Amino acid sequence: FAAGAVLFIVGGAAVVLALELLMQQTRATGLVDLPRVTRATSTAVTLVAGIAALVGFVYGVQKSDARLDLAYAAPTSPSGATAAILDAAVCGEAKEKPEVVLFFERGSPAYGEVADYFDALRLRGARVSVLDQALDPALAKALKVTKNGTVAFRCGEKTETYVVGIERDEAQRKLRKLDQEVRTKLGKLTRDAQTVYFTVGHGERSVDETDKTGRSSAKSFKKLLDANNAKTKKLGIADGLTSKVPDDANLVVVMGPQLPFLPEEATALAAYAAAGGTLALYLDPQRPGSDDVDVASSLVPLLKVLGVSVVPGEVVNDKEFVKQSNTTADHVFVFSTSFGSHKAVKTLSGARGKAAVLFVSAQALKKSDNASKLSIIVRSRPGTWSDDGNRRFDDGVEKRDIVDLAAVSEVTSSDGIEGRALIVGDSDVAADALLSNEANAVFNYEAVQWLLRDDALASAAGATVVEDSPIRHTRDEDTFWFYGTTLLAPVLVVVLGAIVVRLRRRRHAIVVGGAA
Repeated sequence: FAAGAVLFIVGGAAVVLALELLMQQTRATGLVDLPRVTRATSTAVTLVAGIAALVGFVYGVQKSDARLDLAYAAPTSPSGATAAILDAAVCGEAKEKPEVVLFFERGSPAYGEVADYFDALRLRGARVSVLDQALDPALAKALKVTKNGTVAFRCGEKTETYVVGIERDEAQRKLRKLDQEVRTKLGKLTRDAQTVYFTVGHGERSVDETDKTGRSSAKSFKKLLDANNAKTKKLGIADGLTSKVPDDANLVVVMGPQLPFLPEEATALAAYAAAGGTLALYLDPQRPGSDDVDVASSLVPLLKVLGVSVVPGEVVNDKEFVKQSNTTADHVFVFSTSFGSHKAVKTLSGARGKAAVLFVSAQALKKSDNASKLSIIVRSRPGTWSDDGNRRFDDGVEKRDIVDLAAVSEVTSSDGIEGRALIVGDSDVAADALLSNEANAVFNYEAVQWLLRDDALASAAGATVVEDSPIRHTRDEDTFWFYGTTLLAPVLVVVLGAIVVRLRRRRHAIVVGGAA
């Protein structure tokens, strides 16, 4: 109704203005030319209708946020994570950097799209060369390449290939994942194989396909592990979890379970942690009004070994939160810019408040009194509280404060083996929906490096990420530029054009009148 009112007022004013401009020319004669009045009115109405349609179209596009990506999206330089793997890589007895051979014909359109990226890899030390597959069939066979459009990687005796294609249209969909694929290939060539187990049977978040409960999957988290040359396996009752964790486990991940663990399972995980094992716990809170069970209470034996407990209830902040639905439900969509001084969050800690890790629905952690090796690595914004279920602050009952959202534990076994564990009060942090946020991606990447005991690699990645900070715009700034460039600029051109034409006509009338 407000938009309609503005349209009628502006439209009426435009019609009146058009008629007034017309009548200024006819008042001297005392005659009204009805055809000219009709044309002027029609022109004014058409102009107003056109502008109104443009406003409606722009508004609809802005609200729907529909986008069509026509770019090839090929990166021009490696990400910090990829550069870190390359920096730490050593191949063969000669201690050389990995070799990258691009099999493309001279003048290949697809090669033109990836040339800048691999030139950047060359500058970081990779041995990069470009070759037509037909000119050196022996090398192509040694690298297991059968056609042009293939990128081959070699480190010592190990080889990996990635087929890009030779035509731009063929390569378009693959170029968007170029850096991810290069990182995965380099990881498989330069890293020792790791075995990562994901617990199953408790409604955990899926890492292979869309979650059947409607939750965002954690496929991107699994790809992050793939880049570390990790082989993932399932770990449930059928796999012996009620007795012990397999001996070949380098990491056990508990990804957002919704059903409680059996006492035998919790005991096995606790024994694994006490013996120097490595775990990543992503635990979700009970949602108000849902049938969710308190999963954390079933893992008390494990949490006791790690020196941490979970505070019941969702974390809420009604002052600083992420707007999504413009309802009170957004108050649980919190973020953090406060990070501890630990190797697992070295990059984010060095960002000094310029990076924000997002939490869709989190629960607070509490350090046990006897936990000497527990470090809090992520804290909430001030004014946060653990809610009793109504998502409203109850004065006198609840207390606003800074709460702990993620922690790491270092437990030394009786044999002197250092165990490591990551505990996060929200599994959405590692889900696909939030891993697109750069800070969430960096948080999970460095945490995995620390858990897999690649501290030096995590530090190298962190240094690279900090050097290349992207420019960000707020939604308000984007809205201003969007409307300004698509609506305001054309309107200004029309107005200025009308003024110029009017001045020219007046000047012409004066000249003609003077000559007469």
